[in-house]
Amino acid sequence: MRVAFTDIDNLGWTAGAHYYTNLFHALRSLPDAPTIVVADRPGGAPGGYDTYRVLADEVITLPELPPKLFADRVKGRLGFAPPRPPAEGALQAAAADVVFACWRAFGADFAVPTLGWIPDFQHHHHPELFPDEELADRNALFTAMAAQCTRIVLSSEDARRDFERFHPEHADKARVLRFVARVPDGVTDADPAGVCAEYHLPERFVYLPNQFWQHKNHEVVLEALARLRSTRPEITVVCTGNTADNRHPLHFGELLARASRLGVRESFVVLGWVRHADTFRLLRQSLAVLQPSRFEGWSTTVEETKSIGKGIVLSDLPIHREQDPPGVRWFDPTDPADLADRLVEVYDTAAPGPDGALEQAARDALPGRIREYGETFVAIARDAVAARSTP
Repeated sequence: MRVAFTDIDNLGWTAGAHYYTNLFHALRSLPDAPTIVVADRPGGAPGGYDTYRVLADEVITLPELPPKLFADRVKGRLGFAPPRPPAEGALQAAAADVVFACWRAFGADFAVPTLGWIPDFQHHHHPELFPDEELADRNALFTAMAAQCTRIVLSSEDARRDFERFHPEHADKARVLRFVARVPDGVTDADPAGVCAEYHLPERFVYLPNQFWQHKNHEVVLEALARLRSTRPEITVVCTGNTADNRHPLHFGELLARASRLGVRESFVVLGWVRHADTFRLLRQSLAVLQPSRFEGWSTTVEETKSIGKGIVLSDLPIHREQDPPGVRWFDPTDPADLADRLVEVYDTAAPGPDGALEQAARDALPGRIREYGETFVAIARDAVAARSTP
C-alpha cells in the first residue's frame, strides 16, 4: 500500500511535525510497511519538518488545491463540474492508494480515498481563544472534511465524542488513532545530569514542555509558585517550547510581566526552543513533568512522558484520564492551590534523575505500543480504500 501524507502547513505547530515523525517511525517498524509518500507544498519551507521528510520513501510536490468549497460553488453557479483538481492527478501519478490530509478537504468526489485528520475541537470548547474569522474558517473546513473525506481520523475517544456531537450525520466515518511518542535513539544511554550545567539550571526542578499558547495554562503555574514564594522558594519550574502564539502575539510577554508582578521570575525559568533530544534529557533529569493544559486533543507531553518513563503532575481533564499515564498526580487546572500542593509533594518525595522502575516499564511496553499504533493506522487506511471500492 502507498500512503500519501499532505505536508503540515503551520510552521509554528511543532506538535504536528512530531505527530508525523512518530507515525512514520511506527509505520516503518511494521514487517509489511506501507510506502510513505510526503506530498510537499509548492515552495514550502522545510523548517523543522525535515524530521519527518527524511523518513519518507518518496517526496512529491503537490499542486495547490483550489480554495475551500471551490468546486461546489462553480458547479452550483455554472451548472457543470469544473476541471479535475491538479492535486488529484499528482496523487494518481504517484500511485497513492490513500491520502492522509491534515486540515484539508479535497472535494466530494476526489478520486483517491482520503483520511482527514482533525486533531481536536478546541474552538468549540474555548471559542474565546479564537478570532471570529478563524472560528468561521475552522467550522467551514471541518464541515467540509466531515462530508468529503472517506474517513475522519481522531486522536482519542474524547475527540470522537466531539465529532459525533458536532457532525452527527457523518459519525460513521470516525476512526480513533491514538498516537504513541517514540524515544530517540541513545536518549537513555547517558546520565542526563549534565543538562543542568548546560542550561544553568538547579539540580532539582519540575519540567513543563509546552508551547506558550493561552490554553496551555502557564498562568496557573505562576499563581501556584506565587503561593509558594515565602514558604518553598526553592521550587522551580523549567519551561521549554515555542514562545509565539499566533492568535495572541502579546501572550508570552504578558506572561513574563505577570511573573515579575508575582515575584516568581527566578522560579519560572523559560528556555524557549531546545533540541528535541534535550527535551528527553530534561524529562529524565527533572523531579517530575508538569502538564497544566486546559485543553488537549491527545497530549504530546503526556505521551513523551509515558514513553520515557517519568512521573507527571497533570491537569485533571477527560482526555488526560484517557491517556492514563503511570506515576501521575492529578490537580484541578483552575485551582493554583491544588497545583501548589502537588508541587510540594513532588519536591518532598521525588529525586532528580531517571526513575529506574518507570523507565524499565516504559522501555518494555514501548515496542508493543508503537507496533499497535502502526497497525491501527494501516487498518484505518485499508478500511478507507475498501469503503471507496464498495459499490
